[in-house]
Amino acid sequence: MSFTVFGALRDLDEDRHRAELYRAWGVGLGAGLTNQFSLEQIGRIDFPRVDEVRRYLLVGLHQERAIGPLARARPKLFDPFDAAILAAADGTQGLSTLLGQLADYYASEYRRKLRVRGLMGYLVFLGILGAFSLTTPFLRRGGGQAYVKAIVAAIVAFLLLGGIPLSIAAAIIARRPAYALPRFARALALGSAAGLPRGRVVQLAVDASGSGELQRHIAKRSERELDLMPLSALFEKCRAVPAAMLGQMGVADASGEYAAVFERYAAGLESGK
Repeated sequence: MSFTVFGALRDLDEDRHRAELYRAWGVGLGAGLTNQFSLEQIGRIDFPRVDEVRRYLLVGLHQERAIGPLARARPKLFDPFDAAILAAADGTQGLSTLLGQLADYYASEYRRKLRVRGLMGYLVFLGILGAFSLTTPFLRRGGGQAYVKAIVAAIVAFLLLGGIPLSIAAAIIARRPAYALPRFARALALGSAAGLPRGRVVQLAVDASGSGELQRHIAKRSERELDLMPLSALFEKCRAVPAAMLGQMGVADASGEYAAVFERYAAGLESGK
């Protein structure tokens, strides 16, 4: 979490850079290049945390370590969802495809965060407006010069420390159903495409969604139930899952095409259809 306002706004760009990293890496593998050579050819990434991911993988690959264990060993660099996908595809020809799908996942997240950035712009405006209104006592006590100095000090303080409330607000906004549901559907699709066990897919997708309602719902279920219950039965009566999505879960349960069904559903949610 960044302390400064500009740092908090910049943090919203991380998903774009991570999408570009995974896409370029996957394209390199698709062209027949090795993991190490693909990551080397990407070059430096203009986002420190994402470039650290690239450099960390390069060092590990140079030491002939597998990608899955590398990702699991650095939870601060790789979310559990990323680590599980990379571990599932490690050493297989499907890694290139899954990297492309991970890139799509983060690209869709970035598009959602662009909307969040627009909402945060209002908060920045309110913060600067507050610097003028909260310092009015200085105008009455010390006159115009003292008032101007107080405004400048308040604005500087807001720019240096306002990143904390902005980051908290962005996280709260991101957990709204309009953002959490498409993320949940895409995570279900990607986890299924990676061939992860059903229960693991559900747990990862629920965590990735950020929805407290979904997390509370599956907390009532045992690991065996998560593995064996049809999704439509598992999420029945969950207030965070609308009837349309429950219907798609039923279609996926009947056809077994979980990845394709949830990919289409997520795309429909994102397009507003």
